[in-house]
This record gives sequence, structure tokens and C-alpha cells, in this order.
Amino acid sequence: MKNFISLIPFLSITILSLGCSSKPIKKEMKMPMLFDTKEQAEKEAYKFDCEGAHQMGDKWMPCSMHEHNH
Repeated sequence: MKNFISLIPFLSITILSLGCSSKPIKKEMKMPMLFDTKEQAEKEAYKFDCEGAHQMGDKWMPCSMHEHNH
């Protein structure tokens, strides 16, 4: 019983450390990249540090060239 009591602090720290992570919480800003119209995509292009828009299937993406979206 005495050995068990001496393990309580160790077990407590172990259990608590399992719930903690050393990784920082990363909150990503989600920006839509596909728009229904060319005008909408052109309007949002500044958020991607570019100008213009290009078509992707039946949708539109900001930036005149696809490489800017990466």
C-alpha cells in the first residue's frame, strides 16, 4: 500500500500530461477559393495577393494564373 501511495504523484502527472500537447494550436483562416462568377473571384483576388480570375470547370478561382493559389 505504501508503494502505491508513492506512485500517486507520478500517475497524476502522467495522466495530466497525456491531455496536454506541446503542439501549438493552429487556427487556419478558411477562405473560399471557388466562386460561381468571375466577378466574385476577381473581387477576392486581393486576399491571395494577386489580380484577375481563371476558370476551373464551371467555377472561378482568384488570380489570373492557377500557380498563385498555392
